[in-house]
Amino acid sequence: MKVQKQFGKKVKFVRHDGAREFATNSLKDFYEDEGIEQQTTVPYAHQTNGTAERAIRTIVTIGRSMLHHAKLDKRFWAEAAMTAIYVKNRLPSPKIEHKTPFEIVYKSKPSVKHMRVFGCRTYILTPKEKRLKW
Repeated sequence: MKVQKQFGKKVKFVRHDGAREFATNSLKDFYEDEGIEQQTTVPYAHQTNGTAERAIRTIVTIGRSMLHHAKLDKRFWAEAAMTAIYVKNRLPSPKIEHKTPFEIVYKSKPSVKHMRVFGCRTYILTPKEKRLKW
């Protein structure tokens, strides 16, 4: 698993609400092969998995706001959600001593110089060697 390789820590358990996407035989086999315990919470009781549910809600809210601000429709939802996660991982959090999640993982401050407003116009840069002289 990517998490285990990246952090050198073994995943001991996975907690979910028992939704169908977590009940596939291949996923059950994977967890069993890896020695990962599945913990099922009460369905439709979001408060039992509050931390994850709140994080998801935050990403959804940020993503929707970005789509609205950029005047883009729902077909750009995946890009908005991924960008929301990317931005959130670069924002300081009081829960981790005002560091960013990026800092915790990579032990360095993130650069934000490359970031632009979501949905802004872009231009493709033609490398110098391919530019034509007038």
